[in-house]
Amino acid sequence: MGDRMQQRWYRMKFVSLLALVVFGGATGTGAVELDGWTQRFQEGVKARESAHYAEAEPLLTQALREAEQVRADDPRVALAANHLGLLYHDQGRLHEAESFYRRALDIWEAQLGPEHEDVAAALNNLAEIAHAQGEFAEAEPLYERVLAIERKVLGAAHPDVAVTLNNLAELYRKQGRETEAESMYHLALILMEGTHGADHPDLGPVLNNLAVLYKGRGLYAWAEPFYLRALKIRRVRFGDNHPAVAMSLNNAGCLYQAEGLYVSAQRYFDEALTIAERVSGPQSALAGTIVGNMAFLADQQGLLTQAQLLYQRALVIQQQRLGLHHPTVGLLVERYALVLDTLGQPVEAGLFAARAASIRARFQSGALRQGMAPRLGAAVGEVAR
Repeated sequence: MGDRMQQRWYRMKFVSLLALVVFGGATGTGAVELDGWTQRFQEGVKARESAHYAEAEPLLTQALREAEQVRADDPRVALAANHLGLLYHDQGRLHEAESFYRRALDIWEAQLGPEHEDVAAALNNLAEIAHAQGEFAEAEPLYERVLAIERKVLGAAHPDVAVTLNNLAELYRKQGRETEAESMYHLALILMEGTHGADHPDLGPVLNNLAVLYKGRGLYAWAEPFYLRALKIRRVRFGDNHPAVAMSLNNAGCLYQAEGLYVSAQRYFDEALTIAERVSGPQSALAGTIVGNMAFLADQQGLLTQAQLLYQRALVIQQQRLGLHHPTVGLLVERYALVLDTLGQPVEAGLFAARAASIRARFQSGALRQGMAPRLGAAVGEVAR
């Protein structure tokens, strides 16, 4: 996968919080209560952005419940709901995230109108859910609506426009529309560098996605500097205990694996998994992706028993996180079947091979309906964000 915004480049401004304090009432008591709400909410947001999910969830949940006690469509309900959506999205809990995003969108559209930038933020988050679930036909018009709102409200050169260009480009890449994708990535990078400079963390996803594009074309020498630049930026910004750093390490490992530099690939995967397990948890989607890549690496080196165990672990995680019929699960099942066959377990191998074929057929059928290249990728691979 490529790198979109799992921090989701959420653009909601905190100016609205200042309005909420005034909105809450003229009494001193009301102001104190709202100040307390704002403090809890901001603590929850900060914890989520630092990947302290266990700390963030109760703070944001409490903020939502307190806002609901005022009224169901209180502006703070939308704020808290959207950030709970971001929290669950970060953890791969897509159905829960989607529910909260839709709640935020309903309130914002009703109160702010269909062309407000906060509406665009919620639409972007819903597009990201559809994108992650492989529903490209649903994601594309959402991204296009976001882009239209932002260009109208913010201007064509605004950095938020660059975010959406990056996300839409990633969708195009997955549909096989690589020329359009490459052009959009470069435009997004130009806009971001013009606004933020060359070392801002928001450049990470675009740098990563250009690397993915060039790696997919076999242009490894072009891809490597983009991967390493993204990793360097993220280490400086987040330190070594953040999912974004684990993602960049994983993606660089995929590049070295593709080049046959197995020792380097293993070193990057090991560090990525250590961070992912510590920050996101051993059963997280991020950990599952890295373990799947490590399984394929062991497989390529003929370490079949090790590969078998790693594939098993990756399948347990990814089936839970992505569902039984996701293309990534299909790719893991297919490779696991080959390992079983080589290890002399033909019956089990046949069952898994049949399941992989079923997932592939299902994916290809959906891909043809959505106008994308009907193929499973060659790698479990690069992680989103």
